[in-house]
Amino acid sequence: MTQGQLEGIPQPFEKAMSELEMRIMADIVRAIRVNGFATSTADAQMERLIQLGRSEESIKKWVGEALDAAESELEMIFSDTVYEQYYGYKRAYEAKGAVQVPFEQNRELQELISAVGAQTRDTFRNMTNSMGFALRNPSTGRVYYTPLMEFYQDALSGAVMEITSGTASYDKTLGKVINTMTASGLRWIDYSSGAHSRVNVAARRAVMTGFRQIQGKINEQAARELGTDSFEVSYHIGARPSHQVWQGRVYTYNQLEEICGLGTVTGLHGANCYHDYNAFIPGVSVRTYTDEQLEQMMAEENTPKDYLGKEYTAYEALQKQRQMETAMRKTRQDIKLLQEGKAGKDAVTVKRCRYQVQMQQYKSFSKAMGLPEQMQRVYHDGLGRVASGPLPRPKRKEANIGGLKNLQIPVQKRYVEKIASKYGLKIQDLSIKIQRSEDMLKLPFCGSTDYDNIGRIDLLPNAFQDEETLVRTIIHERCHVLQLKKYGKEYAQMNIDKMESEAYKFEDFWYNIVRKRARR
Repeated sequence: MTQGQLEGIPQPFEKAMSELEMRIMADIVRAIRVNGFATSTADAQMERLIQLGRSEESIKKWVGEALDAAESELEMIFSDTVYEQYYGYKRAYEAKGAVQVPFEQNRELQELISAVGAQTRDTFRNMTNSMGFALRNPSTGRVYYTPLMEFYQDALSGAVMEITSGTASYDKTLGKVINTMTASGLRWIDYSSGAHSRVNVAARRAVMTGFRQIQGKINEQAARELGTDSFEVSYHIGARPSHQVWQGRVYTYNQLEEICGLGTVTGLHGANCYHDYNAFIPGVSVRTYTDEQLEQMMAEENTPKDYLGKEYTAYEALQKQRQMETAMRKTRQDIKLLQEGKAGKDAVTVKRCRYQVQMQQYKSFSKAMGLPEQMQRVYHDGLGRVASGPLPRPKRKEANIGGLKNLQIPVQKRYVEKIASKYGLKIQDLSIKIQRSEDMLKLPFCGSTDYDNIGRIDLLPNAFQDEETLVRTIIHERCHVLQLKKYGKEYAQMNIDKMESEAYKFEDFWYNIVRKRARR
């Protein structure tokens, strides 16, 4: 199976648990909305306790519905998906002249499927019986875990107290509770061992653990019946460095254990591993990739690509992409919960703006890294569209403030572009970074050129004293870029005085030309 197919297997379970998580968090938000402006009388407190009881019953019902949804998906995976995996060896049996036992009659495999199915169901039941939230102690900074209904009661009581006492506004209190919930996520907590994870992550792990057991059994049984002790490990883009070294090659079963770490948490078929090992018949089977092809592909993957001044290998880029997807899912939950709590328009708009920016950054990063966008990972939360309408445009500042207020030119990229256009300066081929730290005003420099990232120049605050200084700085730093391209980094550094002298002559010569253009 491909990495994409493997990643798709647990998605229905993650969706079911994400929906359960959202229903519970929304219920807490509704309780705060209803009780937030109630009095602190005994009757009001009694009503809150009654509501907590109703909520607990509702949560039990929702958990049952999530388990029912998981049950139907498990049946599909342990029948249809495993069936396809089993008959993936059909051609190998035919080529070898061997007979493959029909799937339904493979007693050894059917017993394993039954046992794994029961084990996975037990895991789901245990998981949903031990849910809670991760909280951070404000004094020590340490994270601790609290059971679901305990968190529910504490969050509701604390929010009502803050709002009714006037300690904080409704929107601020609601936003704080929502952020606590979405930052933690509904978690499965094993209080005996201390293990914990978000319920959707725990669900994915439970399903994949079971499926991988069955998948491994099919591979090993096929190898035994086909008379081979060789296995080809699959290859996929963005493998973690420790897996890169053995992916795509052929091994004996002992080597799978010794070299690839089969049977360990961090090895082949371990946690978050998307490699598989397929029976390989020497003289009959043909390798998917030669050693030379593997070396070339891995060299390409390990060649860093730049994004906003930081370099990423393929593996690092995929990890960054996953982090961005997680951040977007949190913001989507924030938006929905703020809307559920009837928060003010401004509070919702701020989150919507953040989400729009996150999406734009995600698209830009994915394009720069040559990675396909995988927004289905974000949308499987079932929340639908959360950012309808255009992104509000912030009011632009037209003047410098603070320590930069005495500079004539606003320290902004659009003013650099505007003045460059006025003087006929070409800057499209330059990567310009504006440094806005007031501390840099003390430096006797207006700009600098990056010797490692040729083509990037930094404009320091002093460059914005007036138009002439800004134009001269751009011309001066462009000269350094040309020098680096012509002579190389080492020569330029060894002859820094000569390079500076040339740059000042270059600056004077071209400034006298371009200033005439600006007068026309």
